[in-house]
Amino acid sequence: MNVLVEVENPMVLGRIEYPTASYEPIVSFEMHDDFGSFIAIGDVYFEIGDAIVHIDNISDYLAAGYKDESTYDMSDSEVIAYVEEHYGFAHTKK
Repeated sequence: MNVLVEVENPMVLGRIEYPTASYEPIVSFEMHDDFGSFIAIGDVYFEIGDAIVHIDNISDYLAAGYKDESTYDMSDSEVIAYVEEHYGFAHTKK
């Protein structure tokens, strides 16, 4: 679709056509961890190196990557403290 613009300039006769953008940008604020899990507002996720890991996946991530299975039997608050002490940073999505 083109847009016609009337111009009031004695040097220009007629109209100038400006093409419109052929696409509309898509803005997404969704966040997913490296396992594909959706991270909703209020969810805790971890930043370990260049990985982003949702709290629901952290035990599997540590077991697979670090051979650390100690977080399977911990509560969420214990897991957060443990991961921050040994591996990376915990964040809450706002």
